[in-house]
Amino acid sequence: MDITSLLGNVGASATGSIVSKCLCYPLDTIAVQYQTSTRRPLFSIPIRAYYRGIGVTLLTVTPATALYLTTREAAQIALLPHLGDGSVNDALSGCIAELAGSVLFTPMEVLKARLQISRSGEEGKLLYQLRHIAAKEGIRGFYRGYVMGIASYLPFNVIWWTTYGNIRRHMSERSTGTQIACGAGVAAMVSAAFIHPLELVKTRYQVATSDTVAAVDAIAGSRSSDQKGLRQVARNVRTENGAKGFYAGFFPTLLRSVPSAIIMMLVFENLKAERKEDLESTL
Repeated sequence: MDITSLLGNVGASATGSIVSKCLCYPLDTIAVQYQTSTRRPLFSIPIRAYYRGIGVTLLTVTPATALYLTTREAAQIALLPHLGDGSVNDALSGCIAELAGSVLFTPMEVLKARLQISRSGEEGKLLYQLRHIAAKEGIRGFYRGYVMGIASYLPFNVIWWTTYGNIRRHMSERSTGTQIACGAGVAAMVSAAFIHPLELVKTRYQVATSDTVAAVDAIAGSRSSDQKGLRQVARNVRTENGAKGFYAGFFPTLLRSVPSAIIMMLVFENLKAERKEDLESTL
């Protein structure tokens, strides 16, 4: 992949990420509040509160998504002579992309989740969270759940990209837009069903040391042990609500992830196609 293609992919993926995040962010906040048992009645807080963390998300998720999608395409092209254009290539290139993207995704997720569940004005500020985490936990605090994220998102990527690629290949007679929308939508639904329990445990662990969770624990007396580790979080979830507890917030997650995936991939694929046409016209 030459430098022009690389920069073009970064621009396309960044644009797709920004558009999808801005449109679907409130649903993401609602889902995180459900997952961490900190939800409040709908619209009981100002609408701007549903956008807490959008700044750090756009600043971080844009380069992270750009890195992820660019790495994925570069890996897919590099693997074509060895694996061909099929499910194995889709899966392996997706895993390689996840290993690269998670270096940026994890700190963003930690900060985003803490801002999304915050109840006080001070706690809802990015600078406060940066100082609080750094002082209390150091650099490791920004990578809470990193191993869990890698362990869960590698199979997630296998499911997502193989589903997306297979649907597009099986719909080759349909328009490109229909292929992308159906592929991204179904891939988002299938992968969300798989990863939601793992994502819930990871998110609860990432916010376990926050002030908001400490306040919840003071009332309910059941959350402080989340700090002990991922296994303890899983035990707590099962004790609190049984097996169904692992799917708390799944519906808003689905409402967010499906349109978000469709928007992101439509923007990314269309911008990539336009760029390809422009390059061909100049040759």
